[in-house]
Amino acid sequence: MFSEVSSVRKKISCLFFTSLFLLSGNSFCQSNDTLKTYQLDNIIVTATKFNTDLKSSPNKIEIIDAELINNFNGNRLPEILNNSSSVYIKSYGATPTLKTISFNGLGAEHTLILVDGVKINSFQNGQIDLSLIPKENIERIEIVNNGMSSIYGSEAIGGTINIITNYKNPFYNDDNFNVKANVGLGSFNTSRYGLTFNKRLNNFNINVFYDYEKSDGNFEYYFNNGSTSQLKDRENAAYNLYDFGINSQLFFNNTNKINFYSTFSYQNKQVPGIETGTPPSKTNQKDKNWNNIISFEKIFSDQVILKANFNFQNNLQNYQIKPVTNSNYKNIVASFAPELQLKFSNFDLITGYSFAYAELKSNEVESNSRRNQHALFISTGSSALDNLKLFSSVRVDHFSDLKKNALTSKIGLNYKPFEKIDLNIRANVGNNFRAPTFNDLYWKESGNPDLKPEGSFNFETGFTSGIVFFIPIQFDFTYTHINAKNKIMWIPQRNLLWTPINIASSESNNYLINISINQKLNEQINIRFNSGLNLINSKKTNESFSGDPSKDKYLPYLPLQAVKLGLMIDYDLASLNFFYTHTGKRFSDFENIKSMKSFNILDGNISFKLKFWEIASTLKLEVNNITNADYQTISGYPMPLRNYFLTLSINY
Repeated sequence: MFSEVSSVRKKISCLFFTSLFLLSGNSFCQSNDTLKTYQLDNIIVTATKFNTDLKSSPNKIEIIDAELINNFNGNRLPEILNNSSSVYIKSYGATPTLKTISFNGLGAEHTLILVDGVKINSFQNGQIDLSLIPKENIERIEIVNNGMSSIYGSEAIGGTINIITNYKNPFYNDDNFNVKANVGLGSFNTSRYGLTFNKRLNNFNINVFYDYEKSDGNFEYYFNNGSTSQLKDRENAAYNLYDFGINSQLFFNNTNKINFYSTFSYQNKQVPGIETGTPPSKTNQKDKNWNNIISFEKIFSDQVILKANFNFQNNLQNYQIKPVTNSNYKNIVASFAPELQLKFSNFDLITGYSFAYAELKSNEVESNSRRNQHALFISTGSSALDNLKLFSSVRVDHFSDLKKNALTSKIGLNYKPFEKIDLNIRANVGNNFRAPTFNDLYWKESGNPDLKPEGSFNFETGFTSGIVFFIPIQFDFTYTHINAKNKIMWIPQRNLLWTPINIASSESNNYLINISINQKLNEQINIRFNSGLNLINSKKTNESFSGDPSKDKYLPYLPLQAVKLGLMIDYDLASLNFFYTHTGKRFSDFENIKSMKSFNILDGNISFKLKFWEIASTLKLEVNNITNADYQTISGYPMPLRNYFLTLSINY
């Protein structure tokens, strides 16, 4: 296995330098005007704090725009992110069962999730169930590779996901009034309907949405009892859910604005649990999540901008295994974060302060589960040379319950070596951390109040380049190294209880290659193609005890290779989209004794648009798992075989 990985590394290194040579050579053959025609659009990235165009960042950044979001199957965040080659989604069944994310070979607790730049990771466990977030109100998603703790603090070790919600500037929005309704029916007796309302009043804009979904969730799957595969229906998997949200934006003038965002999500779902061949226990989970963000921006001049955001979250969960378990969790978060941005001719500076209060009330944790977190950060960007941009950031966090500080820093660069060649080289290096969660510290009879924050050393390098080979092609290569220390691991004690200890360490060396095409062939036909190859090499590097057989073994449930392909074809008023995923071999245990087979999934959809007077309608048929593959991402949690969903949307 080690020789195979070494061979792969050599091949990737050869491909890296060969690609640089070919891209440079091919680009020399193009005129300057041609190159400008096929360069990436100047997409502005906000997750890095600086409004930087996509190519000029020191980090690899992937953008999932509104067009892609509409092209994908599904109705919730994990189904969108599952098409990204940058991340891996661990799924415990069909949506809305638990969906967590892995970024650069690390766990969900090492990936920071933001909504409009505001953290929504739980203080209880450091994670978030992605299935709780609907796609209805998402304008675009920014996926930022590598650590960002020197800007955002805890959890930002593997990467950052920033969800940009659907605000419409009233000064540039021509629609005074808009209503969109949709209704859908699908497999497993699934039904869904939604309504979106948008209204502009002079310098004020409001957007309101509501969606509802219910299903029996009894999808077909194969269960292997050791001798044969038996076709079964998933039991205890029914659910109903709804989401309600408001986005509004008020401009006092061109230099002052206030944004208000509020969403409430409710899910009542049965939890089928691990498949053992016997009927599942009667398990049920209810989630009620309420998230509110008020953000303010004041532009004093072209050089001075003041921003601030206020956030309040109230998240409730009830988990029952009748008649044995009845667990309740209430997570409260209140935060405030002002920041000042100063712009000069060749130098930008952003400095800010953040305060967060969090508490957890539960019958499963100690009563003192609360935290005051203070942080200061400063970030700079310099372009003293036309072809070289330099970035730096430093942040200090203080945690009242830990009585500890965390200092993180990062430097990065973006270099364009040739004026007439579409080639940008990037690199960044820094340290990052994750604070112990309330579960780690305060779980009754098992928590460890003496835990320290986890830490990591991160390095990333890569390049992006555009070439023309009959059609414009965008190529991107990224290498990421993460050395994580003091990782918190729950291990059994003599009293038979499991306790978290700062004992684990891991090393990740990951390679990511992306090729994309977006070409309009004529007035009627547009083709969009995305592809990604992710080679994940993430191993445990310590011994938890003398002779630990899990040392130098791959971390469980992470594929050694993953391939994502997407082909989207628009022809006049029709659209045809296909999405392919290859998930390679992975292990279900720390000792790498039990392996899980690789699998290939093909999804697709076809849609037709019609317009009659002021009413536009879209009919979309989605087919998931077209090839009827039998697969699991987590051992014991089967995924659905082929299934369908039909949606009719009407826009007035």
